[in-house]
Amino acid sequence: MPRPENPLDPTENPVAAFAVRLRRLRADAGTPSYRAMAARSYYGYTTLAEAASGRRFPSWEITRAYVRACGGDLAVWERLWREAAEAIGPSRDSRHGKGGERSPPQPSPEPKRASASEDVAVDPGRALLPVEHGSRIDGVPVREGGEAGVDRTPAGRPLRGGPIVLRLLLGAQLRRLRERQGIPTDRAGYEIRASHSKISRMELGRVGFKERDVSDLLTLYGVSDPAERAPLLELAKEANTPGWWHRYGDVLPSWFEVYLGLEEAASLLRTYELQFVPGLLQTEDYAHAVVRLGYSDASDEEVERRVQVRTTRQRRFASPGAPTLWAVLDEAVVRRPVGGYEVMRRQVEHLIAMSELPNVTLQIVPFGAGGHAAAGGPFTILRFAEPDLSDVVYLEQLTSALYLDKPTDVDTYVRVMNELSIKALHPRTTRRLLLELLDEV
Repeated sequence: MPRPENPLDPTENPVAAFAVRLRRLRADAGTPSYRAMAARSYYGYTTLAEAASGRRFPSWEITRAYVRACGGDLAVWERLWREAAEAIGPSRDSRHGKGGERSPPQPSPEPKRASASEDVAVDPGRALLPVEHGSRIDGVPVREGGEAGVDRTPAGRPLRGGPIVLRLLLGAQLRRLRERQGIPTDRAGYEIRASHSKISRMELGRVGFKERDVSDLLTLYGVSDPAERAPLLELAKEANTPGWWHRYGDVLPSWFEVYLGLEEAASLLRTYELQFVPGLLQTEDYAHAVVRLGYSDASDEEVERRVQVRTTRQRRFASPGAPTLWAVLDEAVVRRPVGGYEVMRRQVEHLIAMSELPNVTLQIVPFGAGGHAAAGGPFTILRFAEPDLSDVVYLEQLTSALYLDKPTDVDTYVRVMNELSIKALHPRTTRRLLLELLDEV
């Protein structure tokens, strides 16, 4: 593993010094090509190369992707990043090596589209809307006004995702505490009168938390200070609060409610579809047609409620801190007249309009591109601003879904998605194809 870095020298230019350290990290990792590094991250090779150029100070998200691709120690590099950000100070000109983002919660740079000359079709590092990178659960989640239904920490930072993301965060903290004490899962399970598998499910955020269980585990893990225990116990209580989708429980399977919580919390979603337009990009008429196909015996009221779930999910794209959506569609998606030609025409018009949003990137894999690595079916990769949450791959089936978060699984799907994005048409070419389709449908 590349060697850990020393603290920044206060006499150095912090932007240039940080870039030198990034380049040294890459050299220690065997100088992998930036293309190879990009294959292991959500960012394009040009963004990763820019991070180490010294021309501007990279965001923590980009730095984290760079460090991960080189096998660096994220904890060490987060400290280095914060030191550099503090040395730089706020609101100075980063183009001349004097500025950048001060801390993870600061907005990302102005969104830009990739140029037509780039052989990597889209660089998602250039399409991120401002999100709260690196925010942590550092206190008791409370509701402090503002947008209805958005949880906030005492510092006032919004925490999206409801109970699902709270469970994930609490589970991750409990796992760190257990591992720090060297306590095996079977002993922890015995402490709360449960099996070791339940401890694993709790740490993965896949079950709810009882305050009594969390209290007993904190005692076992040596957390006795009331000031340390109180936020975690309150987090356990909040993790059992129903999300907005709870009121649609009569039409939603439990396995899909998990996805809704993850989607709500995600700062970046990359999705590949080969049959239908993704739910986040569907018009109401198109959504009605899709629901009817899947639930042919459903009542009109049930169909309407299922469509309402989709429209509620879509509203997030018009709210502050909207996530980035990068959708890659097989050409069959836009040529299949789901709901009839008039419905499909309005859907294509909607796709064109959505593709113009700064936080939405749309690409189509044309028939002429031939075969590709995603022949197995559609999937979605979710990334979160909260560094304690690992990326998740979502695979939906007819009656269930799979949630993959092991690094080896996630890396495989990221690689496939990167390959798809290279094979697909550039976003501007995709838009021209959609405009041509309007003359055909």
